[in-house]
Amino acid sequence: PDYLEDRKGNIDRTKELLEFYSGILGPYPFAREKYGHSLMERGGGMEHQTITTITHFNFLLVAHELIHQWFGDYVTCATWQDIWVNEGFASYTEYLGEEFLHDQVSADVWMKNAHNYIFSEQGGSVYVPEEHKDNESRIFDYRLTYKKGAAIVHQIRFELNNDSIFFKTLRNFLSEYADSAATGEDFREVLENTSGKDFSDFFEQWYYGEGHPVIS
Repeated sequence: PDYLEDRKGNIDRTKELLEFYSGILGPYPFAREKYGHSLMERGGGMEHQTITTITHFNFLLVAHELIHQWFGDYVTCATWQDIWVNEGFASYTEYLGEEFLHDQVSADVWMKNAHNYIFSEQGGSVYVPEEHKDNESRIFDYRLTYKKGAAIVHQIRFELNNDSIFFKTLRNFLSEYADSAATGEDFREVLENTSGKDFSDFFEQWYYGEGHPVIS
């Protein structure tokens, strides 16, 4: 009976996140409807259009599932091989939530933990290779699809070195593929058109390529 009251503080932060993401990405895509949570007893969360099925109200989990309203429901990956369109961006916006709604120290800890997890194994591309396109565990590989996927979004932001262009790229992508599906290549095209920069080598190395450089 006291479940809701005990978690009300965390649940109420959904409004803060909704307003923040609407500010940087454009209005909540389903603004004519509401957004809600449906409680379940298993771990994690699952986004559905206008409502997330969720097991607890940790800030990062709420943030991740909410952002799927933009990346996943409003614009969906065109193939399972391009699951990055859903999960890589949703994971990176956890970092953005820490950066803008908490502080840079919290965001840095998030990214350091992500890098440590990515480096815990060798190999593996963010893009799901043809031979694994029907392998559910590979599609939803937490290290590659989620964490490495988020890390290369962060690298793109670094390469642009201009937050105005970075967030404009995200908005342009969502606008162009609204209520539709897109691939990683579709995102690259929007990125290049918005920034005026060539990211073909970047994508070959970081989206399709495996592993990471070791610098000494």
